[in-house]
Amino acid sequence: MEMMRGITSLSLFLMIAACGSDNNHPTDAPKAVDAPADAPPETLGPPPDLAMPCTDAEADVYTLPSSLPTMDDSHRGDVFRCAKAESLSKTKVDSQIAAYNTGFTGTTTTASVSGFWSFRIAYRSERNTVSNARAEGEMAAFLLVPEHPLANAPLVVFGHGSVGVAAGCAPTKLDLSGAVQDQDYPPMLYRLAGAGFTVIAPDYNGFSYNQPPGYFNAEDEAHSLLDATRAAAKILPAPPAKVVIVGHSQGGHAVLAAHSYAEAYGMTGQLVGVAAIAPLWSSMDLFAAGATPAGMLTTATDVNSILYAMEYAYSAGELRDGTGHGVDVFATAKQAAAKDAMLGGECYDSAKLQALGATPGDFFDSNYVNTVGMGCALGGTCTDPLAVKWKAIWGQDRPAIDATGAPLLIMFGGSDTFVNPNRALCAKKKLTADLAAGTATTTIKYCSDDAAGHRDLVRDASADYVLKWIASQAGAGADPGACTDLPAGTCQAIPQEY
Repeated sequence: MEMMRGITSLSLFLMIAACGSDNNHPTDAPKAVDAPADAPPETLGPPPDLAMPCTDAEADVYTLPSSLPTMDDSHRGDVFRCAKAESLSKTKVDSQIAAYNTGFTGTTTTASVSGFWSFRIAYRSERNTVSNARAEGEMAAFLLVPEHPLANAPLVVFGHGSVGVAAGCAPTKLDLSGAVQDQDYPPMLYRLAGAGFTVIAPDYNGFSYNQPPGYFNAEDEAHSLLDATRAAAKILPAPPAKVVIVGHSQGGHAVLAAHSYAEAYGMTGQLVGVAAIAPLWSSMDLFAAGATPAGMLTTATDVNSILYAMEYAYSAGELRDGTGHGVDVFATAKQAAAKDAMLGGECYDSAKLQALGATPGDFFDSNYVNTVGMGCALGGTCTDPLAVKWKAIWGQDRPAIDATGAPLLIMFGGSDTFVNPNRALCAKKKLTADLAAGTATTTIKYCSDDAAGHRDLVRDASADYVLKWIASQAGAGADPGACTDLPAGTCQAIPQEY
Protein backbone atom coordinates (compact mmCIF):
# COMPACT_ATOMS: atom_id res chain seq x y z
CA MET A 1 0.00 0.00 0.00
CA GLU A 2 2.82 2.40 0.82
CA MET A 3 4.51 1.74 -2.53
CA MET A 4 1.24 2.35 -4.39
CA ARG A 5 0.68 5.59 -2.47
CA GLY A 6 4.20 6.71 -3.41
CA ILE A 7 3.64 5.94 -7.07
CA THR A 8 0.32 7.79 -7.05
CA SER A 9 1.99 10.83 -5.50
CA LEU A 10 4.79 10.69 -8.06
CA SER A 11 2.29 10.47 -10.89
CA LEU A 12 0.58 13.65 -9.70
CA PHE A 13 3.97 15.26 -9.13
CA LEU A 14 5.12 14.63 -12.69
CA MET A 15 1.75 15.33 -14.29
CA ILE A 16 1.74 18.77 -12.66
CA ALA A 17 5.26 19.35 -13.96
CA ALA A 18 3.97 18.58 -17.43
CA CYS A 19 1.41 21.40 -17.39
CA GLY A 20 4.01 23.85 -18.63
CA SER A 21 2.60 24.21 -22.11
CA ASP A 22 -0.15 26.51 -20.84
CA ASN A 23 1.33 28.07 -17.73
CA ASN A 24 5.03 27.49 -17.25
CA HIS A 25 6.95 26.83 -20.44
CA PRO A 26 6.87 27.74 -24.14
CA THR A 27 4.25 26.11 -26.34
CA ASP A 28 4.93 24.51 -29.72
CA ALA A 29 3.37 27.45 -31.57
CA PRO A 30 4.69 30.85 -30.43
CA LYS A 31 2.14 33.57 -30.21
CA ALA A 32 2.75 36.90 -31.89
CA VAL A 33 1.53 40.28 -30.71
CA ASP A 34 1.95 43.12 -33.16
CA ALA A 35 3.28 46.45 -31.95
CA PRO A 36 0.76 49.31 -31.86
CA ALA A 37 0.42 51.18 -35.14
CA ASP A 38 1.59 54.39 -33.48
CA ALA A 39 4.60 52.78 -31.82
CA PRO A 40 7.61 55.09 -31.49
CA PRO A 41 10.74 54.56 -33.58
CA GLU A 42 12.44 51.28 -32.73
CA THR A 43 16.03 52.41 -33.09
CA LEU A 44 18.47 54.69 -31.34
CA GLY A 45 21.40 56.44 -32.92
CA PRO A 46 24.49 54.60 -34.18
CA PRO A 47 25.72 51.96 -31.72
CA PRO A 48 28.83 52.63 -29.68
CA ASP A 49 32.19 51.29 -30.75
CA LEU A 50 33.37 48.13 -29.06
CA ALA A 51 36.90 47.06 -28.22
CA MET A 52 37.12 44.94 -31.36
CA PRO A 53 35.66 45.25 -34.87
CA CYS A 54 31.97 44.40 -35.09
CA THR A 55 31.43 43.96 -38.81
CA ASP A 56 29.94 40.49 -39.20
CA ALA A 57 26.48 39.98 -40.64
CA GLU A 58 24.06 38.50 -38.13
CA ALA A 59 23.83 35.27 -40.12
CA ASP A 60 27.62 34.91 -39.91
CA VAL A 61 27.43 34.69 -36.12
CA TYR A 62 26.02 31.19 -36.54
CA THR A 63 28.76 30.06 -38.92
CA LEU A 64 31.80 28.61 -37.19
CA PRO A 65 35.11 29.86 -38.66
CA SER A 66 37.06 27.22 -40.51
CA SER A 67 40.13 27.74 -38.36
CA LEU A 68 40.57 29.00 -34.83
CA PRO A 69 43.67 28.79 -32.66
CA THR A 70 44.05 25.48 -30.88
CA MET A 71 41.88 25.61 -27.80
CA ASP A 72 43.44 25.91 -24.39
CA ASP A 73 42.56 27.75 -21.20
CA SER A 74 43.96 31.02 -22.52
CA HIS A 75 41.27 31.10 -25.23
CA ARG A 76 38.29 30.81 -22.90
CA GLY A 77 35.93 33.64 -23.78
CA ASP A 78 37.67 34.57 -27.05
CA VAL A 79 35.15 36.44 -29.21
CA PHE A 80 35.27 35.34 -32.85
CA ARG A 81 32.09 36.89 -34.23
CA CYS A 82 30.35 40.22 -33.64
CA ALA A 83 27.34 41.68 -35.43
CA LYS A 84 25.42 44.88 -34.82
CA ALA A 85 21.77 44.04 -34.36
CA GLU A 86 18.53 45.76 -33.32
CA SER A 87 18.33 48.75 -31.02
CA LEU A 88 15.39 49.84 -28.90
CA SER A 89 14.48 53.23 -27.52
CA LYS A 90 13.37 53.53 -23.91
CA THR A 91 9.76 53.86 -25.06
CA LYS A 92 10.09 50.78 -27.25
CA VAL A 93 11.56 48.83 -24.34
CA ASP A 94 8.54 49.69 -22.22
CA SER A 95 6.12 48.78 -25.00
CA GLN A 96 7.81 45.40 -25.41
CA ILE A 97 7.62 44.77 -21.66
CA ALA A 98 3.92 45.63 -21.69
CA ALA A 99 3.31 43.35 -24.67
CA TYR A 100 5.09 40.44 -22.99
CA ASN A 101 2.97 41.04 -19.88
CA THR A 102 -0.26 40.64 -21.86
CA GLY A 103 -2.34 37.83 -20.41
CA PHE A 104 -0.39 37.55 -17.18
CA THR A 105 -1.76 38.61 -13.81
CA GLY A 106 0.11 40.67 -11.27
CA THR A 107 2.40 42.17 -13.89
CA THR A 108 4.25 45.43 -13.39
CA THR A 109 4.97 48.29 -15.75
CA THR A 110 7.77 50.08 -13.93
CA ALA A 111 9.18 52.52 -16.48
CA SER A 112 12.60 51.87 -17.92
CA VAL A 113 15.34 54.46 -17.69
CA SER A 114 17.24 53.50 -20.80
CA GLY A 115 17.03 52.16 -24.30
CA PHE A 116 19.78 49.82 -25.48
CA TRP A 117 21.84 48.70 -28.43
CA SER A 118 21.96 45.00 -29.15
CA PHE A 119 24.83 42.99 -30.58
CA ARG A 120 25.17 39.30 -31.41
CA ILE A 121 28.54 37.92 -30.51
CA ALA A 122 30.00 34.43 -30.48
CA TYR A 123 32.72 33.18 -28.16
CA ARG A 124 34.68 30.10 -27.19
CA SER A 125 34.33 27.91 -24.13
CA GLU A 126 35.16 24.43 -22.83
CA ARG A 127 32.71 21.55 -22.47
CA ASN A 128 32.18 19.23 -19.53
CA THR A 129 33.40 16.19 -21.46
CA VAL A 130 34.67 12.92 -20.05
CA SER A 131 38.28 13.33 -21.20
CA ASN A 132 40.90 15.39 -19.39
CA ALA A 133 41.46 17.36 -22.58
CA ARG A 134 38.09 19.09 -22.60
CA ALA A 135 36.28 19.42 -25.88
CA GLU A 136 35.91 22.92 -27.24
CA GLY A 137 32.51 24.59 -27.27
CA GLU A 138 31.21 27.74 -28.87
CA MET A 139 28.06 29.77 -28.42
CA ALA A 140 26.32 32.94 -29.50
CA ALA A 141 25.20 35.55 -26.99
CA PHE A 142 23.19 38.73 -26.73
CA LEU A 143 25.31 41.72 -25.74
CA LEU A 144 23.05 44.57 -24.64
CA VAL A 145 24.59 47.99 -24.08
CA PRO A 146 22.34 50.58 -22.39
CA GLU A 147 21.98 54.10 -23.74
CA HIS A 148 22.01 55.46 -20.18
CA PRO A 149 24.13 53.14 -18.04
CA LEU A 150 23.37 52.94 -14.33
CA ALA A 151 26.28 54.42 -12.41
CA ASN A 152 28.49 51.79 -10.75
CA ALA A 153 26.34 48.98 -12.17
CA PRO A 154 27.79 45.49 -12.43
CA LEU A 155 27.96 43.44 -15.59
CA VAL A 156 24.93 41.15 -15.61
CA VAL A 157 25.28 37.65 -17.06
CA PHE A 158 21.86 36.18 -17.77
CA GLY A 159 20.97 32.47 -18.01
CA HIS A 160 17.79 31.64 -19.94
CA GLY A 161 15.23 28.93 -19.21
CA SER A 162 14.37 25.87 -21.31
CA VAL A 163 13.76 26.60 -24.98
CA GLY A 164 14.43 23.27 -26.69
CA VAL A 165 17.87 22.09 -27.82
CA ALA A 166 17.63 22.24 -31.62
CA ALA A 167 19.91 24.82 -33.25
CA GLY A 168 16.95 26.90 -34.38
CA CYS A 169 15.82 27.32 -30.78
CA ALA A 170 18.86 29.41 -29.83
CA PRO A 171 17.53 32.48 -27.98
CA THR A 172 19.84 34.90 -29.78
CA LYS A 173 17.97 34.25 -33.03
CA LEU A 174 15.02 36.25 -31.69
CA ASP A 175 14.67 39.86 -32.86
CA LEU A 176 14.14 41.74 -29.60
CA SER A 177 12.44 44.59 -31.46
CA GLY A 178 9.97 42.32 -33.21
CA ALA A 179 6.68 40.59 -32.47
CA VAL A 180 6.27 39.04 -29.03
CA GLN A 181 7.01 35.33 -28.82
CA ASP A 182 5.85 32.82 -26.22
CA GLN A 183 9.16 32.88 -24.36
CA ASP A 184 10.21 33.83 -20.86
CA TYR A 185 13.73 35.14 -21.42
CA PRO A 186 12.94 38.40 -23.33
CA PRO A 187 11.10 40.10 -20.43
CA MET A 188 14.15 39.93 -18.18
CA LEU A 189 16.47 41.09 -20.97
CA TYR A 190 14.31 44.17 -21.50
CA ARG A 191 14.07 44.79 -17.77
CA LEU A 192 17.81 44.45 -17.16
CA ALA A 193 19.02 46.57 -20.08
CA GLY A 194 16.15 49.02 -19.56
CA ALA A 195 17.34 49.53 -15.99
CA GLY A 196 20.79 50.54 -17.25
CA PHE A 197 22.69 47.27 -16.85
CA THR A 198 25.13 46.00 -19.47
CA VAL A 199 23.99 42.44 -20.16
CA ILE A 200 25.56 39.39 -21.78
CA ALA A 201 23.17 36.47 -22.25
CA PRO A 202 24.59 33.33 -23.89
CA ASP A 203 22.65 30.62 -25.66
CA TYR A 204 24.77 28.05 -23.69
CA ASN A 205 27.34 25.67 -25.09
CA GLY A 206 26.09 23.43 -27.87
CA PHE A 207 23.66 25.71 -29.69
CA SER A 208 24.04 26.77 -33.32
CA TYR A 209 27.15 24.82 -34.28
CA ASN A 210 25.79 21.25 -34.26
CA GLN A 211 27.52 20.51 -30.98
CA PRO A 212 25.94 18.28 -28.32
CA PRO A 213 23.56 20.07 -25.94
CA GLY A 214 24.40 20.31 -22.26
CA TYR A 215 20.85 20.44 -20.91
CA PHE A 216 20.99 20.68 -17.09
CA ASN A 217 24.63 19.59 -17.17
CA ALA A 218 25.78 21.77 -14.29
CA GLU A 219 29.45 22.16 -15.13
CA ASP A 220 28.76 22.71 -18.81
CA GLU A 221 26.23 25.45 -18.02
CA ALA A 222 28.67 27.00 -15.57
CA HIS A 223 31.41 27.18 -18.21
CA SER A 224 29.01 29.02 -20.55
CA LEU A 225 28.18 31.70 -17.98
CA LEU A 226 31.65 32.10 -16.51
CA ASP A 227 33.26 32.38 -19.93
CA ALA A 228 30.67 35.05 -20.76
CA THR A 229 32.47 37.30 -18.26
CA ARG A 230 35.71 36.74 -20.16
CA ALA A 231 34.00 37.49 -23.48
CA ALA A 232 32.50 40.71 -22.10
CA ALA A 233 35.88 41.83 -20.82
CA LYS A 234 37.39 41.33 -24.27
CA ILE A 235 34.73 43.15 -26.28
CA LEU A 236 33.59 45.99 -24.00
CA PRO A 237 35.79 49.10 -24.03
CA ALA A 238 35.31 49.58 -20.27
CA PRO A 239 33.86 46.39 -18.75
CA PRO A 240 32.38 46.72 -15.25
CA ALA A 241 34.66 45.42 -12.54
CA LYS A 242 31.82 43.68 -10.69
CA VAL A 243 29.59 40.88 -11.94
CA VAL A 244 26.16 39.56 -10.98
CA ILE A 245 24.88 36.34 -12.56
CA VAL A 246 21.10 35.91 -12.78
CA GLY A 247 18.90 33.24 -14.37
CA HIS A 248 15.38 31.86 -14.55
CA SER A 249 14.20 28.20 -14.45
CA GLN A 250 16.93 26.18 -16.22
CA GLY A 251 18.88 29.42 -16.02
CA GLY A 252 18.37 29.36 -12.24
CA HIS A 253 20.01 25.94 -12.24
CA ALA A 254 22.81 27.30 -14.43
CA VAL A 255 23.59 30.26 -12.18
CA LEU A 256 23.74 28.11 -9.05
CA ALA A 257 26.13 25.84 -10.95
CA ALA A 258 28.21 28.89 -11.87
CA HIS A 259 28.35 29.84 -8.18
CA SER A 260 29.69 26.37 -7.46
CA TYR A 261 32.37 26.43 -10.19
CA ALA A 262 33.39 30.10 -10.18
CA GLU A 263 36.41 29.61 -7.94
CA ALA A 264 37.76 26.50 -9.65
CA TYR A 265 37.04 27.41 -13.28
CA GLY A 266 37.66 31.12 -12.90
CA MET A 267 36.09 34.19 -14.47
CA THR A 268 36.82 37.83 -15.22
CA GLY A 269 35.61 40.38 -12.70
CA GLN A 270 34.51 40.18 -9.09
CA LEU A 271 31.41 38.06 -8.55
CA VAL A 272 29.29 40.05 -6.09
CA GLY A 273 25.97 38.23 -6.36
CA VAL A 274 24.01 35.37 -7.91
CA ALA A 275 20.22 35.56 -8.33
CA ALA A 276 18.31 32.38 -9.15
CA ILE A 277 14.66 32.85 -10.15
CA ALA A 278 12.57 29.65 -9.86
CA PRO A 279 15.65 27.41 -10.11
CA LEU A 280 15.05 23.70 -10.64
CA TRP A 281 17.45 22.56 -7.90
CA SER A 282 15.70 19.43 -6.69
CA SER A 283 17.31 16.07 -7.50
CA MET A 284 17.97 15.50 -11.19
CA ASP A 285 16.63 11.94 -10.92
CA LEU A 286 13.20 13.41 -11.67
CA PHE A 287 14.16 13.21 -15.36
CA ALA A 288 14.67 9.44 -15.08
CA ALA A 289 11.46 9.11 -13.09
CA GLY A 290 9.65 10.82 -15.94
CA ALA A 291 10.59 7.95 -18.26
CA THR A 292 8.87 5.33 -16.10
CA PRO A 293 5.32 3.95 -16.15
CA ALA A 294 4.82 5.48 -12.71
CA GLY A 295 5.21 8.91 -14.26
CA MET A 296 2.06 8.36 -16.33
CA LEU A 297 3.24 10.86 -18.93
CA THR A 298 1.86 10.55 -22.46
CA THR A 299 3.18 11.95 -25.72
CA ALA A 300 -0.29 13.27 -26.50
CA THR A 301 -0.45 15.62 -23.51
CA ASP A 302 3.01 15.99 -21.92
CA VAL A 303 5.27 17.00 -24.78
CA ASN A 304 7.53 19.41 -22.90
CA SER A 305 8.12 17.26 -19.82
CA ILE A 306 8.95 14.18 -21.89
CA LEU A 307 11.32 16.15 -24.10
CA TYR A 308 13.05 17.55 -21.01
CA ALA A 309 13.65 13.98 -19.81
CA MET A 310 14.98 13.02 -23.25
CA GLU A 311 17.22 16.07 -23.57
CA TYR A 312 18.76 15.57 -20.14
CA ALA A 313 19.54 11.90 -20.71
CA TYR A 314 20.86 12.54 -24.23
CA SER A 315 23.09 15.42 -23.09
CA ALA A 316 24.60 13.34 -20.30
CA GLY A 317 25.51 10.53 -22.68
CA GLU A 318 27.00 12.76 -25.36
CA LEU A 319 29.19 14.75 -23.00
CA ARG A 320 30.15 12.13 -20.42
CA ASP A 321 30.36 8.96 -22.54
CA GLY A 322 31.41 10.43 -25.85
CA THR A 323 29.88 11.50 -29.13
CA GLY A 324 27.26 9.04 -30.33
CA HIS A 325 26.43 7.69 -26.88
CA GLY A 326 23.60 10.10 -26.13
CA VAL A 327 21.13 7.78 -27.83
CA ASP A 328 22.11 4.82 -25.63
CA VAL A 329 19.19 5.60 -23.29
CA PHE A 330 16.70 4.90 -26.09
CA ALA A 331 15.54 1.57 -27.51
CA THR A 332 17.80 0.59 -30.41
CA ALA A 333 15.05 0.77 -33.02
CA LYS A 334 13.99 4.25 -31.84
CA GLN A 335 17.38 5.92 -31.40
CA ALA A 336 17.54 7.83 -34.68
CA ALA A 337 13.94 9.00 -34.42
CA ALA A 338 14.38 10.07 -30.79
CA LYS A 339 17.40 12.17 -31.71
CA ASP A 340 15.49 13.73 -34.59
CA ALA A 341 12.58 14.60 -32.29
CA MET A 342 14.96 16.64 -30.13
CA LEU A 343 17.36 18.09 -32.71
CA GLY A 344 15.56 17.84 -36.04
CA GLY A 345 14.48 21.47 -36.20
CA GLU A 346 11.40 22.15 -34.11
CA CYS A 347 11.86 23.23 -30.50
CA TYR A 348 9.04 21.11 -29.08
CA ASP A 349 8.10 18.74 -31.91
CA SER A 350 4.91 17.06 -30.75
CA ALA A 351 4.36 15.19 -34.03
CA LYS A 352 7.76 13.51 -34.00
CA LEU A 353 7.45 12.77 -30.29
CA GLN A 354 4.06 11.13 -30.70
CA ALA A 355 5.40 9.02 -33.56
CA LEU A 356 7.85 7.44 -31.09
CA GLY A 357 5.03 5.92 -29.03
CA ALA A 358 2.23 6.72 -26.64
CA THR A 359 4.40 6.88 -23.51
CA PRO A 360 8.12 7.30 -22.75
CA GLY A 361 8.35 3.59 -21.98
CA ASP A 362 7.70 2.90 -25.66
CA PHE A 363 11.02 4.38 -26.74
CA PHE A 364 13.36 4.68 -23.74
CA ASP A 365 15.65 1.68 -23.25
CA SER A 366 13.97 -0.80 -20.89
CA ASN A 367 17.09 -1.15 -18.74
CA TYR A 368 17.19 2.62 -18.21
CA VAL A 369 13.47 2.68 -17.41
CA ASN A 370 13.51 -0.26 -15.00
CA THR A 371 16.95 -0.08 -13.39
CA VAL A 372 17.59 3.67 -13.35
CA GLY A 373 14.07 5.09 -13.24
CA MET A 374 12.00 2.57 -11.31
CA GLY A 375 14.76 0.94 -9.28
CA CYS A 376 16.99 3.88 -8.34
CA ALA A 377 15.05 7.13 -8.84
CA LEU A 378 11.81 5.79 -7.38
CA GLY A 379 12.74 2.73 -5.36
CA GLY A 380 16.05 3.84 -3.89
CA THR A 381 17.85 0.69 -5.07
CA CYS A 382 20.95 1.92 -6.87
CA THR A 383 23.30 -1.07 -6.71
CA ASP A 384 23.23 -1.99 -10.40
CA PRO A 385 26.28 -0.52 -12.24
CA LEU A 386 24.02 1.49 -14.56
CA ALA A 387 22.10 2.92 -11.60
CA VAL A 388 25.36 3.70 -9.78
CA LYS A 389 26.54 5.60 -12.86
CA TRP A 390 23.37 7.67 -13.13
CA LYS A 391 23.18 8.40 -9.42
CA ALA A 392 26.68 9.90 -9.67
CA ILE A 393 25.60 12.01 -12.66
CA TRP A 394 22.59 13.36 -10.74
CA GLY A 395 24.93 14.40 -7.94
CA GLN A 396 27.32 16.10 -10.34
CA ASP A 397 24.47 18.09 -11.82
CA ARG A 398 23.45 19.49 -8.43
CA PRO A 399 26.87 20.37 -7.00
CA ALA A 400 27.47 22.04 -3.68
CA ILE A 401 27.49 25.81 -3.86
CA ASP A 402 30.63 27.65 -2.78
CA ALA A 403 30.39 27.95 1.00
CA THR A 404 32.57 31.06 0.89
CA GLY A 405 31.21 32.54 -2.32
CA ALA A 406 29.10 35.50 -3.36
CA PRO A 407 25.72 36.24 -1.74
CA LEU A 408 22.70 34.45 -3.21
CA LEU A 409 19.14 35.60 -3.85
CA ILE A 410 16.69 32.77 -4.58
CA MET A 411 13.16 33.64 -5.69
CA PHE A 412 10.31 31.12 -5.87
CA GLY A 413 6.65 31.42 -6.82
CA GLY A 414 4.02 30.11 -4.43
CA SER A 415 1.71 29.31 -7.37
CA ASP A 416 4.44 27.78 -9.52
CA THR A 417 3.30 24.37 -10.80
CA PHE A 418 6.71 23.38 -12.20
CA VAL A 419 9.20 24.42 -9.53
CA ASN A 420 6.40 24.00 -7.04
CA PRO A 421 6.65 24.79 -3.31
CA ASN A 422 7.79 21.26 -2.53
CA ARG A 423 10.63 21.48 -5.05
CA ALA A 424 11.53 24.86 -3.54
CA LEU A 425 11.79 23.23 -0.11
CA CYS A 426 13.96 20.45 -1.55
CA ALA A 427 16.26 23.07 -3.07
CA LYS A 428 16.50 24.89 0.24
CA LYS A 429 17.28 21.63 2.05
CA LYS A 430 20.19 20.94 -0.31
CA LEU A 431 21.56 24.49 -0.10
CA THR A 432 21.29 24.48 3.70
CA ALA A 433 23.29 21.24 3.80
CA ASP A 434 25.96 22.79 1.57
CA LEU A 435 26.46 25.56 4.13
CA ALA A 436 26.29 23.34 7.22
CA ALA A 437 30.00 23.67 8.01
CA GLY A 438 30.86 26.26 10.62
CA THR A 439 33.29 27.98 8.25
CA ALA A 440 30.63 28.87 5.67
CA THR A 441 30.28 32.59 4.92
CA THR A 442 27.93 32.54 1.91
CA THR A 443 24.60 34.21 2.64
CA ILE A 444 21.29 33.23 1.04
CA LYS A 445 18.14 35.34 0.91
CA TYR A 446 15.04 33.29 0.06
CA CYS A 447 12.00 35.09 -1.30
CA SER A 448 8.56 33.74 -2.12
CA ASP A 449 6.05 35.54 -4.32
CA ASP A 450 3.02 33.64 -3.10
CA ALA A 451 0.69 34.53 -5.99
CA ALA A 452 3.26 34.09 -8.77
CA GLY A 453 3.47 31.20 -11.20
CA HIS A 454 6.64 30.09 -12.93
CA ARG A 455 6.34 32.56 -15.76
CA ASP A 456 4.99 35.42 -13.64
CA LEU A 457 8.28 35.75 -11.77
CA VAL A 458 10.02 37.42 -14.72
CA ARG A 459 7.09 39.76 -15.28
CA ASP A 460 5.71 40.88 -11.91
CA ALA A 461 7.05 42.77 -8.90
CA SER A 462 9.47 39.93 -8.22
CA ALA A 463 11.49 41.05 -11.24
CA ASP A 464 11.62 44.58 -9.81
CA TYR A 465 12.93 43.19 -6.54
CA VAL A 466 15.63 41.18 -8.34
CA LEU A 467 16.79 44.25 -10.29
CA LYS A 468 17.08 46.30 -7.10
CA TRP A 469 18.98 43.49 -5.40
CA ILE A 470 21.43 43.27 -8.33
CA ALA A 471 22.15 46.99 -8.12
CA SER A 472 22.59 46.88 -4.35
CA GLN A 473 25.20 44.12 -4.58
CA ALA A 474 27.49 46.40 -6.55
CA GLY A 475 26.78 49.59 -4.64
CA ALA A 476 24.67 50.98 -7.47
CA GLY A 477 21.47 51.18 -5.46
CA ALA A 478 19.85 50.66 -2.09
CA ASP A 479 19.05 47.23 -0.71
CA PRO A 480 15.43 46.33 -1.59
CA GLY A 481 14.75 45.28 2.00
CA ALA A 482 12.91 42.30 3.38
CA CYS A 483 10.86 39.90 1.28
CA THR A 484 8.38 37.12 2.06
CA ASP A 485 10.26 33.99 3.12
CA LEU A 486 9.46 30.48 1.91
CA PRO A 487 6.56 28.86 3.74
CA ALA A 488 7.44 26.40 6.50
CA GLY A 489 7.51 22.76 5.48
CA THR A 490 9.61 19.70 4.79
CA CYS A 491 10.91 18.49 1.43
CA GLN A 492 8.90 15.46 0.32
CA ALA A 493 11.35 13.40 -1.71
CA ILE A 494 9.39 12.46 -4.84
CA PRO A 495 11.34 10.86 -6.42
CA GLN A 496 14.38 10.19 -4.21
CA GLU A 497 16.49 13.17 -3.11
CA TYR A 498 20.04 12.36 -4.23
